[in-house]
Amino acid sequence: MRINENKKGAVAVLVLSVVLFAAGCAGYFYYQLAGSGIFTMIMGLLCAAFCVRKIAQVGFLQIDDDGFGVQKGARFAKFYFKDIEEISVKTIDAKRKIDVLNVKFKRAKLDRDAAYGLIQPIGDNDAVILDKYELSKSEIFRELKGKFESQLG
Repeated sequence: MRINENKKGAVAVLVLSVVLFAAGCAGYFYYQLAGSGIFTMIMGLLCAAFCVRKIAQVGFLQIDDDGFGVQKGARFAKFYFKDIEEISVKTIDAKRKIDVLNVKFKRAKLDRDAAYGLIQPIGDNDAVILDKYELSKSEIFRELKGKFESQLG
């Protein structure tokens, strides 16, 4: 199962950066705000460039029978269920209802170099999947937990 990264936020910011660029053009040409108009146009273009880069970047979470893989851009790493001790959802802030997917690896099984930039290592054996995907965290947790438990037997 392949779950793509959620890019709705990047699309919304792209639209707003185009509006910012248009406001800079209006400020420069219509209202004669020379420096401010140019600065606004440059910031709009810069925001648009980063948004287009984010939208074009390949990013997904792939859940297989033997593990799960994470890809961001050209980097891909696969984490096997045989190296994992527990998969859970941890609540970081109860008031704001912030939850993260937590993966607890067996002792010395977390490859920090492979995980860097893809998942967030916490401590020696824990890692957190932080990105937003097209499915909710609870749905991803159910899929991961189901495959993990079926792998255990």
